[in-house]
Amino acid sequence: MRIGTRLTIILMLCVMPVIAAYSWWSVAQSNLYLNELRQSARAVSSGIAPSIDAEVIANEFDKIDDAFRKMDAEGTRSALLRKDGALWHALPGFPAELVDAARVQLAQSKPVEFGPTAGARNWFCELVPLKGAGGDVIGYLLEVQDWSKVARDSRAQMVASILVALSLLGIVAAVIPAMVYRYVSRPLADLSAKVTKFSASDSDKAAGSEVELLSAEFRKLDQQLSKARTDLEDRHRRELELERELQRADRLATIGALAAGLAHEIGTPMGVIRVRAESLQNDETMSPDSRTKLGIIVRQIDRITRIVRMLLDYARKSESHKSICDLRTVAERALTLLEPEAAHRGVRTIARLGDSPLMVNCDADQLEQVFVNMIMNAFDAMNRSGGTLRVTANSEKNSGGSRVTIAFEDTGAGVAPEHEKSLFAPFFTTKEPGKGTGMGLAVSQSIVREHDGEITFSSAPSGSKFVVAIPMASGEIVEHERGPRQQQRA
Repeated sequence: MRIGTRLTIILMLCVMPVIAAYSWWSVAQSNLYLNELRQSARAVSSGIAPSIDAEVIANEFDKIDDAFRKMDAEGTRSALLRKDGALWHALPGFPAELVDAARVQLAQSKPVEFGPTAGARNWFCELVPLKGAGGDVIGYLLEVQDWSKVARDSRAQMVASILVALSLLGIVAAVIPAMVYRYVSRPLADLSAKVTKFSASDSDKAAGSEVELLSAEFRKLDQQLSKARTDLEDRHRRELELERELQRADRLATIGALAAGLAHEIGTPMGVIRVRAESLQNDETMSPDSRTKLGIIVRQIDRITRIVRMLLDYARKSESHKSICDLRTVAERALTLLEPEAAHRGVRTIARLGDSPLMVNCDADQLEQVFVNMIMNAFDAMNRSGGTLRVTANSEKNSGGSRVTIAFEDTGAGVAPEHEKSLFAPFFTTKEPGKGTGMGLAVSQSIVREHDGEITFSSAPSGSKFVVAIPMASGEIVEHERGPRQQQRA
């Protein structure tokens, strides 16, 4: 059964007792009016009966006639009946059928109040016993009132009450279904139709009320949403893994670009080691000069070890882990890692990192990768004739709070205006084929955004300037060694 039909039946069952109670009250009001008339008639009979007793005993029928005329003028007609119910005395024109009805009542010992219908009239009759001097009943006073109009009014009121009740019932029977259809059935039907559109098929629609149908459909939607959420989480997990792989691939590409410079750095010290070793083989004793040569060899080996270790640390795969660290330290590590490449390309680097710690909540390895990308791009921009790279660190305040900025400014050819909009797009590169993947700036932008920061740039024919901005860590007090961090590398 539909929910609208159920609701209509429930509302009708709730309203019908109210209408029935109203009808009963209307009939009760009519009966109350009749009871008041009866009580009034009884009061009149009780008041006049003692005087009639005395006048009957004294045979003063003239006075009785006068009393009967007065009562007749007030709407009550009277007559005297003997003990057997026969007419004893009455004014002319007293209805004989009422006397016969009274005789029947007395013969059957029925109540002294009765309401016979004579012709088109309705009467209210009351028999009051008349007692003699010894207290014996000597006859009866019959008082009658014409209640034809009262009966008609009572019937009319009852009919009106019934008609009103039926009218109310009809209105309710028409209004309730219409309201239920408009505000319950139709909205539920529309909602059911919209919900079922999301179902996998229309052939398995649940039978029953709209609520049962909606419950079944919402259960299906819950299952579908749960599955979609699981799929989305899996897809997001795969995207994170892919992004990590892209970051690693970008690191490996950077390492490939560093390979030539690294080979140069390794080749020269190894040559020195070989020459020094040959000279040591010809020495018969360890002279001070030999010790000096050996010291040179050890220093060159240490330099090779340091460069290789930094390169391996940069290339290793690591999980993202944020902590509070000094951004100047991260920039120095990137500059130190690329120091051989700068020397190989004839680029002079000037680092002005300031004296105060620049603390940020970051993944130091990821930001190091960003700084390496910035520096390598600057080297590529100055590849033809060398140049100067300036790295400047500052802290600044804006409406969103304090932040740290690291600026990389080169003296290269700059970025062409037609390339500015596509500069951070994946796989976009202006380098020669085989010398760039176009993922460096895209990956760097992604990493910086994960740190709630941004990368901006400005370019001119005399060079480009890239600025990496990261929010400064708040409420952190970390002890750092202070001292000027202004370095110049050539």
